Amino acid sequence: MSDPLTFADARTLQQQGDIGRFIKHHMSTARETATHRRSLVLRYPELAEQLTRPPIRFSRPEVWNGYIPPATDCTGAMNTTSCRRALLDLVAEAERMRDQAKETDDSLRKAA
Repeated sequence: MSDPLTFADARTLQQQGDIGRFIKHHMSTARETATHRRSLVLRYPELAEQLTRPPIRFSRPEVWNGYIPPATDCTGAMNTTSCRRALLDLVAEAERMRDQAKETDDSLRKAA
């Protein structure tokens, strides 16, 4: 993870005329990451269904856009919400399932 942006960093970016590019770049990266997470979790119906259960509680799995709240708030306080933890665990499980399927496919190809 990168270091947090300081006021001095923001001031320098603004003075150099780079603040807009900086924001666009990071927003684009965040959107791509969220889209990846969403497609990964929705790929597995049993995981997608968990998006509708506590503590997450979306009305339908498709409503989730892939966003996971940050680890800290603007004051630096830790985000300890159960929803954040549940989303992180759900994505980790989807990644594990994807990787396990790849390993199985690779093993089958080698055996053939």
